[in-house]
Amino acid sequence: HHFHYGYLIYAAAVVAKYRTAWAAKNDDHIQLLIRDIANPNSNDPHFPQHRLFDWYRGHSWASGIVASPNGLNQESGTEALNAHYGLYLYGVATGNEL
Repeated sequence: HHFHYGYLIYAAAVVAKYRTAWAAKNDDHIQLLIRDIANPNSNDPHFPQHRLFDWYRGHSWASGIVASPNGLNQESGTEALNAHYGLYLYGVATGNEL
């Protein structure tokens, strides 16, 4: 679902850049989306660390890194890239270096 959340995180980054009060008010909600798809914290009790990212292959899988009967699933490389770019932009817009 990172390819879906990427659109929301990217949009939040654009709004956060120009509406800092909005970003401060909604940061907890945006951080939930971010932690769900790209959690850097191995001690987070709610979301696994790097849920979808395959460090061996170098990209994210739509269904996560655990094999399924139909194989791993990468629905759209460009949407995955957009998700990670949205993460970067949100960090820049809010000053959050995670």
